Amino acid sequence: MNKTEIGWVGRYGGKLLAMLKEHDPDRYTSMLFEGTLRDFLLTENERISSRIWELTQELAEQKGVNEDLKRRDQLRWVQEINSLRNMAEEMALSEYVD
Repeated sequence: MNKTEIGWVGRYGGKLLAMLKEHDPDRYTSMLFEGTLRDFLLTENERISSRIWELTQELAEQKGVNEDLKRRDQLRWVQEINSLRNMAEEMALSEYVD
């Protein structure tokens, strides 16, 4: 079964699917045959996405990336937020793997 047969599972659900296939094929196969794989991937996609949002907000607050910066220098604000979101994504995915 490939990703299109499972359906859309989101960005992080897709990453998790690839990870399961490669690193935990027994769990992948079990969930696939039980019919729980897609729901699991969707749930985890939402959980990881929410965690990334929370971490991005925390990092932005710590770094002073706020509405004032957005008003003064939109390009710099976008660059900073993108950088913080990338950091948050790495943190959230490493939390998941650990």
